Amino acid sequence: MNDYQPYYRAYLLHTGDDPGDVTGYILWISSKWREWLLQNGLDRWAKVTEEQRKRFEQWLFETVPEGQLEMQF
Repeated sequence: MNDYQPYYRAYLLHTGDDPGDVTGYILWISSKWREWLLQNGLDRWAKVTEEQRKRFEQWLFETVPEGQLEMQF
């Protein structure tokens, strides 16, 4: 699991999808960015700073549903 980039790892934790199936990742990460931007008063075209990107990444892992913090392979 540590071999995956953080956003993809969050996707797998959120959805429980098979790591070999990346079909839904692009749609999922786009919707998560939109959700986070709206929650933080930013529009979809906002230029995200490095600090904001880090907060987004932290938020992704904070919102992982209970019981999905570890993947079972």
